[in-house]
Amino acid sequence: MTQPMQETRAVWVEYPQDAMLAGEFNLDKVKQLIKECQELNVNTLLWLVKARTANTAAVLWYPSEVGPSHPSVKQYDGLKDGVALAKEAGLQVHAYFSVFTEGDADGPDLPAGEAILAKHPEWAVVDKNGRRTPFVCAGHEGYHDYLIALIDEVMTKYDLDGVHLDFVRYPRSACYCELCRNNIQERFGLTVEHAQWLLEQTGYSNMSFDERATALNEADSLIDYYCENVNRAITKLARHVRTTYPGRYVSAAVFPNPRSSHSQVFCDWLGFSPYLDFISPMLYFYSEEYFRRTVQRLHRLVGDKTRIFPGISALGYAHPLAGKNKLYHSEPLTFDYVAKLVEITREIGTGGFSIFHHATLFGYEPGQYTRREWGAPLPPEGRERFVQLLSSPATPTHVAKPAVE
Repeated sequence: MTQPMQETRAVWVEYPQDAMLAGEFNLDKVKQLIKECQELNVNTLLWLVKARTANTAAVLWYPSEVGPSHPSVKQYDGLKDGVALAKEAGLQVHAYFSVFTEGDADGPDLPAGEAILAKHPEWAVVDKNGRRTPFVCAGHEGYHDYLIALIDEVMTKYDLDGVHLDFVRYPRSACYCELCRNNIQERFGLTVEHAQWLLEQTGYSNMSFDERATALNEADSLIDYYCENVNRAITKLARHVRTTYPGRYVSAAVFPNPRSSHSQVFCDWLGFSPYLDFISPMLYFYSEEYFRRTVQRLHRLVGDKTRIFPGISALGYAHPLAGKNKLYHSEPLTFDYVAKLVEITREIGTGGFSIFHHATLFGYEPGQYTRREWGAPLPPEGRERFVQLLSSPATPTHVAKPAVE
């Protein structure tokens, strides 16, 4: 008897948010979603449970007693049916959390004062101008405990296979909340102004080589401070899942370039990758050749620390965030493009891939949550080729790490 192919085929699931906001989410819609994924032979669903809608507060997309739930989930708990039906179909479901983004503290989708940053304004990332941002500073232990409480809630309430973490970073800004100001002063003897001067490299061109080296070393220590905040938070969450729920998985989506991720958003994912079962670097809108080179490099770099399942975009248009040189696609993406990247992951031997996201693969029109920016369906050209690549069932290759490390 022929053994099924071993390959993790993950898709992010964000359609429920569009359907809930339109007042159209029900059991039939969940059945259709699971049927589509089953027929495509994907095997791992990264189902969104915590994220913000555009310009509003972060909400939980299931009925929660720990944090603020979106009002629509009081009418129908689609996650409960989704997990049950996925299990019947042989699919894994991982709870997908947007971690450090909490949105507008005064967002209109929640009653006044219910947003997390309304209750805990001290947790917000504060930029160099003293303005609070929609992100939480990763250094706050109280927020870590809140995330653990959410994880415990979904893992005990639903028969989930794992936890998937997104937005494990800072918002392209250093943080100068009270905690960070005090730490920076105590550890480095720096004011906010001097710290920002070091990070922005203002005036470096007027320095001697030795002066510049000293300033760069000081800047590196600041970058490491913020990276350590993220690293400590993610390893804490991963250890909790592994210890409390043996056999369950922990994974994360990250920026693709570990060098710029470290310096731009303070996410040293190479540092915390050994604690995760897999990492999905989001290689959005890369050219085929640049995708190949990047995946090869990351695959070698990570080695046996964890698995790399490249994040492939299935958004059917040219995204404004894509690079402006020949290494990126300036034209709308197609099924042919996605198929080629899947083939490249097989050639390199990553053991799997992840696709953003389910709805665009099946022609769903963008809704209030995804909007066109993150919800444009792929054009139909090349769909048969893509479907053929996934025509045989596959069992996931990710394996849960031991409970104690």
